[in-house]
Amino acid sequence: MAGMQGRMFGIIYSIAALLAGATAQEPASQPVANEQTAVDITPKSQEKRKSGLSATEPDEHVVSQSRMFSVSGGDSLRMGALATKADEVRGRVNALMGYEDDFKFAISIRLLGQSTDRAVPNPIRTRISIIGKEPNLQIRIYPGGGIDVDRLTEAIITMVIYERALREVRADALPDYIRVPEWLITGVQQTILWKSGKADRRMYRNLFERAEMMSPEEIISIRNATKLDAASREVYDVSCGVLIMCLVSREGGPAQLRELVAESVLTESTPVEMLSSHFHELGIDEGMLYRWWALQLADMAEVPATEMLTPVETEQQLREVITILNYDKETRTSRPVSLDNAYAVVEVPDWRAQMKPLSDRLVELSVHAFPGYRPIILEYQRLVAELLAGATPDEVQSILGPVREAREAYVITSLRARDYLDWYEITHLGKAAAKASFDSYREAMQMLRRDSPGPETHMSRYLEDIEALYQLGENDPLPERLLKQLPDSKKK
Repeated sequence: MAGMQGRMFGIIYSIAALLAGATAQEPASQPVANEQTAVDITPKSQEKRKSGLSATEPDEHVVSQSRMFSVSGGDSLRMGALATKADEVRGRVNALMGYEDDFKFAISIRLLGQSTDRAVPNPIRTRISIIGKEPNLQIRIYPGGGIDVDRLTEAIITMVIYERALREVRADALPDYIRVPEWLITGVQQTILWKSGKADRRMYRNLFERAEMMSPEEIISIRNATKLDAASREVYDVSCGVLIMCLVSREGGPAQLRELVAESVLTESTPVEMLSSHFHELGIDEGMLYRWWALQLADMAEVPATEMLTPVETEQQLREVITILNYDKETRTSRPVSLDNAYAVVEVPDWRAQMKPLSDRLVELSVHAFPGYRPIILEYQRLVAELLAGATPDEVQSILGPVREAREAYVITSLRARDYLDWYEITHLGKAAAKASFDSYREAMQMLRRDSPGPETHMSRYLEDIEALYQLGENDPLPERLLKQLPDSKKK
């Protein structure tokens, strides 16, 4: 049986190799641009890529279902997964921007090395070169240490947008260096994450609650976001996503944004001028962009009913909710007064009028509060009712004692748990660092295969048969699907 399995494997593998070779069109040597993290146009006279293949030997590759992406340099399974992922991202960009499902210039994705290689700086690189008076768009992936799916998605979005922007540009009109605005690419990526439910809503809520931040005009004027520190980069990414969301959500917004993309590679206008030329309302009212952006951010920052706060977050919001204001007419200033101090509360002239809004805020907080805090919130609602019913500050303070102790215990326990988890990760999980790179690669490939398994084709069926043979034990019977393919005389 083992010999028969070996022969069957050889036949299937040979057919698969022939099918793969029949579709290989990519030459072994291609002009190569200087590798950068940004996309650039390179001169037409360039050195050819050094390759281990001969000049006549084809480079095996997989073409995506849309035919727009060609993936080479890896095993069939990995190349197929990347091609499927690229098509998925392209479909999301087209849906967001309202693009037709077509393309003019193909995009090449090239894997250079193995997952077991040492990780390199900038492992996912994008570039554009001119070959035969046409743009040649490439994504180069160095998979050593695993493939970062977020960076891969960003690279695919970048190339899809550049392909759209370069369609109507004559080759002789292309400058030596082009750049689609970084805020546009970042914004599209963040919007896709948001629409697919993968964005962190808390980042939008934190941005909404910040008292000081850059204006949208300042955000889109940043030319190189990679130089920002980590906190500023988060603000930048989220702000770009909010901007794209508010532009595409307007009537006619996708069409106007498509025109902006088509013009972006050649325009010399400032980002604000470019926006105003396509969204004409912005040219009439200088403050309209900020209002659009602020309203969109407020909508995205709204906490959904299903989201739960952590104990520390609940404590922070509870402190704000149980605070009323004591307005001093002489100084025209307001002083915060907490419900934890019943004596100070009853000294506020209009404290009774402020109790109803405070009680409503407690109800709202209880919906999203950490479950253990809900009894505490109920106690504060009871305190409000007791005060309004005529309870003295002494009576209220006697109830507040155990409530405040429970709050302090929750905060202390939460911080200790966080510190313990940090300690455990540093002292124990750090030992698995050598394995982490491979695990991240494996998880990424599993994610690619799980999200979009792709259509069933002759090639995919052959590859599945090969994988099934690989997984057979020494004495295991052939799978039913393979058994059916054998002649009747050999099925026994």
